[in-house]
Amino acid sequence: MKRYEFLMAFLATALASQAQAGGLWLNQFGDFAAGRASAGAVAGVDEASTIIHNPASSQQAEGSQLFVAAGIFVTDIAFEIEESNPINGYDDGGSAGLNAPAAGFSYVHDTGSDNWSTGVYMAGLSGAGLDYNDDWVGRFQATGSEVLVLTLAPTIAYQLTDNLSVGAAAQLYYGTLDLELAIPSVQPGVDNGIGSLDGTDTGFGFALGAVYEISQRTRLGINYQSEIELDFSGNLKVPAGGVDVNSNTHLTLAQFVRVGLHHTFSNKIGLDFTLGWDDWSALDQVFVALPSQGASLDKNWSDTYHYAAGVQYVLNEKWGLTAGAAYDTNPVDTLDRTADLPVDRQIRYNIGARYAMRDNLSLGGYANYTDLGSAKIRTDFWSGEYSSNSVIELGLYANWAL
Repeated sequence: MKRYEFLMAFLATALASQAQAGGLWLNQFGDFAAGRASAGAVAGVDEASTIIHNPASSQQAEGSQLFVAAGIFVTDIAFEIEESNPINGYDDGGSAGLNAPAAGFSYVHDTGSDNWSTGVYMAGLSGAGLDYNDDWVGRFQATGSEVLVLTLAPTIAYQLTDNLSVGAAAQLYYGTLDLELAIPSVQPGVDNGIGSLDGTDTGFGFALGAVYEISQRTRLGINYQSEIELDFSGNLKVPAGGVDVNSNTHLTLAQFVRVGLHHTFSNKIGLDFTLGWDDWSALDQVFVALPSQGASLDKNWSDTYHYAAGVQYVLNEKWGLTAGAAYDTNPVDTLDRTADLPVDRQIRYNIGARYAMRDNLSLGGYANYTDLGSAKIRTDFWSGEYSSNSVIELGLYANWAL
């Protein structure tokens, strides 16, 4: 096999799986709304974090506010083999999930105008990480993968009428990619090699939003997130073959739309709902390139749909409670799913609480359990599903009125 034919074969194997790392966007950003699975957050929340959900909703915030959040993702991911063979082996990969920290902030500025408001936020848009045993059954798809996409975004909002506000966010994003997998030997009696692919990218995206106040008790919001094109320019390393060359990988994070509704029944209870659509059928191909040639790899993705419902309860003048659940449909079937990110349908269960420490300072926390589904994988050589596939997210946050 010629050198670049071998490299393209490696990339075809690697990127067929790594494209899954863009699977679904993050929908929670560590605020009070996270305690209800962000249901209704597109219609505005009463913290500076509101601009992360919808740039138009800063018109709902009172004065200048600063929001900061920190948390941790605790994973429980383990594969169970159904079929295999002596060549692929019978190692199930062990405990594959990677725990990870999370953090973010947002700031809404009171311009002194009745019509204009501005802000800025930093948040994670997408992220995942897995680490399997080196000799596990799916090692030719992935032994480890990490992907992270962060954004820093200034926002602006304008109140068109007494009831309608519109807004926009200009997003500067930064993405990183790191993938490792086993390379099958092309020579008899020679051990498999280990290949790795890493890269980074920066670029621009945008979000557009609107909030309409139907009444003093009811708000309706809509938010559009642009498609983000990630070009991971990095290095392809295959130590077993002594190969180390530049490579380019083109991936797409799909555009999406979220529509949210908030309704306050009384001074005690509020209900929130969100519907969403993600254009994942746009990810029909992944393009990879080496210095001398490139190739497009076909993918079989479907659009996904997002549903969330939640409730807020004011316990007293100091304490607020919230709970909710969300459901995201499955973007990929059993034959196309791969082991670097075992994505399936997702179900989230959330609870949270907030305490008004002072008139200008509130503190809160939340807990989220996400069921990632069985995520069955079937190849020509092995198959199985994830007996454990879940994430627990714990977080704390603070919001200051400045």
